Amino acid sequence: MKILQITGYKDSGKTTVINRMLESLKADGCTVAVIKHHHDDSVVMDNRADSESFTRSGADYSILNTPGMSMKVKREAPDLKKQLAQLEDEGIDCVLIEGYKALLYPKIFLSHSFRHGHTNVDNIGLQNVLKTFDVRYDGERIMEWFKEWSSDI
Repeated sequence: MKILQITGYKDSGKTTVINRMLESLKADGCTVAVIKHHHDDSVVMDNRADSESFTRSGADYSILNTPGMSMKVKREAPDLKKQLAQLEDEGIDCVLIEGYKALLYPKIFLSHSFRHGHTNVDNIGLQNVLKTFDVRYDGERIMEWFKEWSSDI
């Protein structure tokens, strides 16, 4: 199972890049998982949903099932290593991780934030950065690089 982190500050294009990578991998027949790191628990919660009210009321798990999908919310601090091991056991080919800048998995860094401007990757101490891109100019280069990186999946 290959793992790639897509890192950068808010509004640097991470989600757009991940969606393009995901589409490319799926077109090649790969099974793919995406893990997004967020600093705010409330982004998981939809205050209008019954399943969310169960979590607010103290449920340790709240599971939402629809005809084509299932979503489980578990009340505990996430263990990324455990999640990755579970995904590998399930036969996932590739995991794309948005965020978790401090972790040591291979990563790309998106250097320009439309909110904060340019960030020099050398100034923030990231490790295991394979490549730095600016989504304003490097859209095609990102995908060319990614297709080469993912060619052995």
